[in-house]
Amino acid sequence: MFKNLSLHQKIIIQVLLILLAIINLIPLSNVLISSFKGAGFGNYTYLFTSGFPIIRMILNSIFVSIMQVLLIIAASSPAAFAFSKLHFKGKNTIFILLMLTMSISMLCFISPLFQTMKRLGWINTYMALILPAATFWMPVAVLIQKNYFDSVGYDLMEAAMIEGAGYFTIWQKIYAPISRPAIVNVIVFAFINSWNDYLNPLLFSRTEEMRTLPMAVVSLTSSIYGARPEIVFACLVIMAIPSIMVYLIFQNYLGEGMTAGAVKG
Repeated sequence: MFKNLSLHQKIIIQVLLILLAIINLIPLSNVLISSFKGAGFGNYTYLFTSGFPIIRMILNSIFVSIMQVLLIIAASSPAAFAFSKLHFKGKNTIFILLMLTMSISMLCFISPLFQTMKRLGWINTYMALILPAATFWMPVAVLIQKNYFDSVGYDLMEAAMIEGAGYFTIWQKIYAPISRPAIVNVIVFAFINSWNDYLNPLLFSRTEEMRTLPMAVVSLTSSIYGARPEIVFACLVIMAIPSIMVYLIFQNYLGEGMTAGAVKG
């Protein structure tokens, strides 16, 4: 997309991107510097030695995030393949309705969702922390992967059908492997969304053993630790590290997965 731009246009875009980066880096650098005030690196070790259950919260966040990502990929990839390559009655209507759910805030479902989890007996369980959030992120995952499947022609599918392969085999053996950039996009954004999720743990966790890392900040500020803001800042830095690492590891796939299918000819 940027290859057709003139040198002047490229310079303008680079300057704007640098300015945006600086705007975002200022508060991040302030948090990082503040986390070392007072005891320095001791602020971080204090989090793990003071009796605060941060290790349990980190493990909960890792487990919940991984399970959400696996559930989203397992359900959204075959669904995206079906919406892109198969022909069935009501396909367009169902897809439009699915996409419309992205315009509805999860806040609208807090009361019925809580009542549902309560009746199922899932309050203060991993099921309540995983399923609702994964379900609400599913339409985005379907959209990203469908756009990628749309950019792939029917030639591979027709060749596999001639060999006697069924739709599930075609998806599993052909389309799923070549859609790796789109899947990586879903993994990155779903993981970051889950890792930073505060609403679901707030609604469904009742004990410290079930709380995730985003709730640690509130727990710190509302307890005796709140008298030491540098401890809270250290917790914020720890919370940001996994999202940054996941993004840096998979950044090469992000552009390809997001732009595939945007232009079709």
